[in-house]
Amino acid sequence: MATPSGVEASNTRDRILDAAVEVIAERGYSAAGVQEIIDRAGTSKGSFYFHFPSKETMTMALLEQMSNRLIKRVQEAVQGEPTPLHRVAAGIEFLLATFSRHRKVAQVLLVNLMGHGRTIDRRFLPIREKLSELIKGELDAAVAQGQIECQDTSLVAAVWVGALHEVIMRWLLTGQPSPLSGVAPELRSTLLRSVGVDPAMFQPLQRRA
Repeated sequence: MATPSGVEASNTRDRILDAAVEVIAERGYSAAGVQEIIDRAGTSKGSFYFHFPSKETMTMALLEQMSNRLIKRVQEAVQGEPTPLHRVAAGIEFLLATFSRHRKVAQVLLVNLMGHGRTIDRRFLPIREKLSELIKGELDAAVAQGQIECQDTSLVAAVWVGALHEVIMRWLLTGQPSPLSGVAPELRSTLLRSVGVDPAMFQPLQRRA
């Protein structure tokens, strides 16, 4: 059997991962079968196992891809904001708006994959850490620029990520708030007040008059 070319292999791998999101979101991790993912991706069992030795390996790759895409999109979305606190405020709203538009992604990341083995569960810690590091970096910059007082930015970032996680989980499990993006301004204001600033001073550019 011929070995797939680089571009062809990359396209097939992406199709498999995209199909996995759909199937896992619909059926849950345990009930999501490899054959159904293969059928949804329009590929073959040989192609699947060429890229992923097992369903678990595919899932770990899926988590890595989804988390990297999410962090990159947040960074790109806020880069035009003028100060660290403007960027972190915009990032909160962008994150909620993204999950609001892509419920299946949120469903897979936060609900369907947890509790299916230590190897997979451990993959969630780096995702949370990446987001925490992103927030911490902006808070550190805000301290350096005198926007906020010196404080434990690692702890604050962890608390903020926890708050975001709880709001999104509640939405996934209960449908509230509806829409998810509608709660973004209030959540943003609450989190900014927690570091001692007036939220009105740090609205994202797209929300300022």
